[in-house]
Amino acid sequence: MENPFNPSFGKMPSVFLNRDSLTQRIVTELNRVGSPFQTSLLYGQRGSGSGKTTLMTEVSNLISKDKNWLVINLVLDDDLLLSLINQLQRHLLNLKIIKNIDLKMNFFGLDRSAIFHQQTESNFQLLFQDALEKLTKKGFHVLINTDEVHLTPLLKKFASCYQIIIRTNLNVSLLMAGLPENVSEIQNDDVLTFLLRANRIVLNPLDIESIKNSYQYIFSKAGYTFCTETLLYMTKQTQGFAYTFQLLGYHLWEEIIHSSNKTISISDITNILDIYISELNRNVYFKVYSDMSEREKEFVQAMVKSKQHKAKSQVIGNLMEKGPNYIAVYRRKLIDD
Repeated sequence: MENPFNPSFGKMPSVFLNRDSLTQRIVTELNRVGSPFQTSLLYGQRGSGSGKTTLMTEVSNLISKDKNWLVINLVLDDDLLLSLINQLQRHLLNLKIIKNIDLKMNFFGLDRSAIFHQQTESNFQLLFQDALEKLTKKGFHVLINTDEVHLTPLLKKFASCYQIIIRTNLNVSLLMAGLPENVSEIQNDDVLTFLLRANRIVLNPLDIESIKNSYQYIFSKAGYTFCTETLLYMTKQTQGFAYTFQLLGYHLWEEIIHSSNKTISISDITNILDIYISELNRNVYFKVYSDMSEREKEFVQAMVKSKQHKAKSQVIGNLMEKGPNYIAVYRRKLIDD
């Protein structure tokens, strides 16, 4: 029997923890005139598997069922503006709103696509607005998705043009997802302060009860049983994150699927904790730690050295040989991050 769990980042798992109410609310709001959801910033912690990409995929899949909605997925690279215009052009062609245009035909011996690439950035706002005007006139709505956002010159240009265009009441919405610190940097940029008024969707840890019920349902469907103590123990290991739910479930499935014993015990779970924690460290915590400043690393090292489950600021200060004001600054910064 195929493993139903998928801990791969960015892929739609076959087992998706229920965020249907949030997905449905986003789609409902996008269909409402004047909704603050027209421009939304979606964020959650790095690698913790808060489900940013998966939720964005769910929203896209659901809204695409409406024939009047068109979804454009953008990758934040050097071709950002070109990709957006190309995708809009493709929709205009497929819907027969404009006549067929061959972007690869030669123009005086030159590749027209190369000319188009050169002209797109300088004329981006006009091309963007013209395409949206044609689509809006025909009753179509456009949802633009951008994942893993961070501040770049091209993103600033795109967002600045988007700000101007939404004032003209064209049918376009924007959903951007990223890490809290990257979203904050974008919102506080001098040119993009309008995003401070954008709707924020924060993906906090999941409801523990949902995780527990999901594990019980999935393994019961495969013929396995848990006692309450074992189920709670397994659920607690995830700490409420979508990625850890998938990762732990994946390794437990691989551990027991060939066993004739259909009762899952705590020992089955403890048998996989080493590999589970190892992958969690490699895929999440090492990355989080490596992104810290040297002072922040010293702070968390002092937390470990305190050997306390909840390290007090005074203890951390003593270990770092720093005063309360210094400790308070880095404590607040780490909490914000």
